[in-house]
Amino acid sequence: MVKRLTLDSSVIISSLLKNEPRHKEALKLWESVLSGKNFAVLPYSVLVEVVAAIKRRTGSKEMALEMMKQLLDIEAVSFVPLDDKSAICAAELAAQTGVRGMDALVIQVAREFEAELVTFDEEMLKKAKKVLP
Repeated sequence: MVKRLTLDSSVIISSLLKNEPRHKEALKLWESVLSGKNFAVLPYSVLVEVVAAIKRRTGSKEMALEMMKQLLDIEAVSFVPLDDKSAICAAELAAQTGVRGMDALVIQVAREFEAELVTFDEEMLKKAKKVLP
């Protein structure tokens, strides 16, 4: 059965860079999406965060832009645009839980699309449990 996942950028980044903590765990999760075993629904903010992190960690603009292209081309990944309704929901969620702004967008997408939230950010996960089923 295909699971719907909302992956935080921490998971994707850890899957891509071998020197990142929890690389093997993240790679297994990411490969489940790439193979079509699972489906990822992500806010576009994750795309921005991943590209920025790749540039910062590697120093390579080319690698960062190539990663952006690859992420956008993956069939089992759907990026959700930020519209006024989802922005308001994420802002209310941030006010309720105290999560960071970008984290609120990720949690909001997981909630809206009834996806399993996957993150390596323990603080985010703890706060998200207050608003996720």
